[in-house]
Amino acid sequence: MAQRIRGIGDDEAAGEVREVFEASTEMLGRVANLVRILAHSPGVARWFLPLVVAVRQPSAGAVSDVRLRNLAILRTSILNGCRY
Repeated sequence: MAQRIRGIGDDEAAGEVREVFEASTEMLGRVANLVRILAHSPGVARWFLPLVVAVRQPSAGAVSDVRLRNLAILRTSILNGCRY
């Protein structure tokens, strides 16, 4: 299964999207693929980014175990028929 919505590349990011990418890099250390897709609607990406950080980054208060989180990602991918 291919990605249905193409993520925005660094070279395409301008204005509000560039700001979202910079915030993602600052908070996560990179621009996450999910942020690249959500950036088609910068307002949604701006709202969602702090939630992603809170769930994934221990420095932001995340308490979930990394192994458990990865297992949930794999299981969700399998259920959705994703080969990624």
